[in-house]
Amino acid sequence: MSWNVAPSSEELTLLMEAGFIYRDAKKFQEAREVFRGVRALLPKNEVAEVALGTVSFHEGDFPAAVKHYRRALELNPKSAYAYAHLGEACLFQMDKEAARKNLKKATELDPKGDAGKMARSLLELTDVVQFK
Repeated sequence: MSWNVAPSSEELTLLMEAGFIYRDAKKFQEAREVFRGVRALLPKNEVAEVALGTVSFHEGDFPAAVKHYRRALELNPKSAYAYAHLGEACLFQMDKEAARKNLKKATELDPKGDAGKMARSLLELTDVVQFK
């Protein structure tokens, strides 16, 4: 038997929101399942891969988050969303140079959008944070 599932953009938005609610409630496995489902529905779209990275990030597993963000960039090398999150993960791994590089790329790709705004805020943070 073959299934043909083509969810509407509204349905996909609801699924993503559900995944973020699970993630923010620290129900990481449930969030991961939702985002994996969205990734299966949209295998060429990087958004679910970035979302999976945010789950790892929230768990404190920065190397796993970075892997998800890099996979997202393989799917869409011009994803400011993925670059912003990758820069954030690099910052939390205490790699200021990589953080700056990725955050600057996000601001170039999305100068006026949400990902660019996030990246600009994190760039400001990289300037003031001191690592021992």
